[in-house]
Amino acid sequence: MTTFISTPRHRPVLHRCLLALALSTATVLPAMASPFTLQSNTVILEEREGRTSFNITNPGNQPILLLSKVENLDDQAMAGNVLVTPAVTRIDPGQSQIINFALKKGVTLDREYMLRASFEGVAQKAEQGMRMPIRQQIGFIIQPRSVAVESRPWQDLRFQADGRQLTVRNSGRHVIRMGPTLTLDSGAVGSLPHPYLMPGEAVAVSFDAPVSGAEVQIVPLSRYGFANPTQRVPLR
Repeated sequence: MTTFISTPRHRPVLHRCLLALALSTATVLPAMASPFTLQSNTVILEEREGRTSFNITNPGNQPILLLSKVENLDDQAMAGNVLVTPAVTRIDPGQSQIINFALKKGVTLDREYMLRASFEGVAQKAEQGMRMPIRQQIGFIIQPRSVAVESRPWQDLRFQADGRQLTVRNSGRHVIRMGPTLTLDSGAVGSLPHPYLMPGEAVAVSFDAPVSGAEVQIVPLSRYGFANPTQRVPLR
């Protein structure tokens, strides 16, 4: 067995690999492969289009029953404005199924929303009975007509220090996806409760020492949840 020794040259790559693994939202069960594969790890629905489609494939040799739904990540209750069809469907071996997501008519948005798309597949056995279901959960972003796509939404982060606590606020209208770890100039590390901040959301992060320094180091994520290069954001 090859042993990997982390050297300073290897650590940035190793860090990104571990971060990507830690931020995966797929439910993994021991000794069981997922009976279906997803088109990507994020669904994006644009208000301008009003609908989007998402492809799911059954690569196995047994048919599966797939249940699809959208769930809220906060108390905004936006998931009820998204229609999912078909919510329940059978996918035969080697076949694919298009899942459609549509925004209810009359819904207007003034900021981005991020929900959770949940797909649960149950593979049928050749004999009687069903296998244990496997669920994959990914991000679901609703892009408003009035808000342009922003490649650097973390620029809207604002910080307020109070002793050993740092309040982190998203002052913009975009969802900020980011790794949960925050690092101060002193090397002190704190953790967000989840790897995103909704528009207007503020959370308090605790540190072992008083918050100090001029910048906060973060790992921003792309709209699709992939880690971008580390950024240093002014502590303002």
